[in-house]
Amino acid sequence: MAALRDAVARVLTSDRASIRRLVHVPTTVAYRVEGDPSRSFTIRLDRRPCEVTDLEPSEIELTLSAAQAAQAATGELSLVAGVLSGAIAYRGPVRQYLEVEPIIRGALAEDAGYDDGAEHTRGAGVVGSRVDTGLLAIETRGLHKAFGSNAVLRGLDIGIPEGTITVVLGPSGTGKSVLLSHVIGVLQPDAGEVLIRGRSLKHMSRSDVLGLRRGIGVMFQDGALFSAMSVYDNVAFPLRQHTDLDEGEIRDVVEDRLDSVGMLYAIDRMPGELSGGMRKRAGLARALVLNPSLILCDEPDSGLDPVRTALLGDVLVEQHAAYGGTMIVVTHNIALAKRIADYMCVLWRGQLLAAGMAQELIASEEPFIQQFLAGASQGPLGMDA
Repeated sequence: MAALRDAVARVLTSDRASIRRLVHVPTTVAYRVEGDPSRSFTIRLDRRPCEVTDLEPSEIELTLSAAQAAQAATGELSLVAGVLSGAIAYRGPVRQYLEVEPIIRGALAEDAGYDDGAEHTRGAGVVGSRVDTGLLAIETRGLHKAFGSNAVLRGLDIGIPEGTITVVLGPSGTGKSVLLSHVIGVLQPDAGEVLIRGRSLKHMSRSDVLGLRRGIGVMFQDGALFSAMSVYDNVAFPLRQHTDLDEGEIRDVVEDRLDSVGMLYAIDRMPGELSGGMRKRAGLARALVLNPSLILCDEPDSGLDPVRTALLGDVLVEQHAAYGGTMIVVTHNIALAKRIADYMCVLWRGQLLAAGMAQELIASEEPFIQQFLAGASQGPLGMDA
């Protein structure tokens, strides 16, 4: 536990930009070792700067084994995955801590010298299980949606755990993109409801929904950049619409976001001058510019070759480690899913077929899952599905 305490203290007092983002979740978290209460410490995210103290009353409490504490010290253990699977006991409103746990884990991995810390640590050493509803960022209950005679969502019950990169998989036409449209309130369900961190959209006023959208970043399939605006103005657009920042402050934020996705060199280019991969990254920068706690990515790999898909996947993992929150990636690209997912949900015919930690689903013996993940022609999924 001493190693974990020292490592957390180092990263919380560092000048990393990602650590400064912890201001969005002011809470206190106690780390304890199972069977030995004396080996404990508390991190105070409600202080500026954040700090580590000896054990004191805390809002949230995590109980780790000695082995888990050693893994956590180097960023090798995902506390999100441990909590979701039941491998790590907790007390208190832990969901709010799961929002920022990827940031701390990524900083610990970087501090330990891992070049690819975020990807290195996904779901290490834990298995999946049912997720407590109190740990969900997004939940749908009995969601139905039809377009004319075409029923797309047929009583969809799905839960997206907080603090994860969750990949929503399924054949084309099974309702993945329609699900995202319901999450941001663009579509209204025919029946059922969508809950965002426990709040039902159908009980919100229009102004509440609009306020909620400011905390959701959306990366569209083709980037959806405004063709008459430069990359700079595209990324600056949400800041001009939703904040009181002056142009100097806006430029600082835009340059930071573009630099984080490797697009600063193209800041003055027009969308027509960008390749497909560049448009995707510019679209991601715009999705991140308001520091949203939910990121929705609708088939980000669409139109990209395998190499650029892999590179984009790495960028998504890096951004999740830098910004935390919950990221939902809709795709039917199995290679991308395996590369980035903490958690997977598989949809079929408008319903949830399976969900769990990525390692668990990849090892599933369910015939549909095996066929879909293997891309095999033989199995329950046919051309008419």
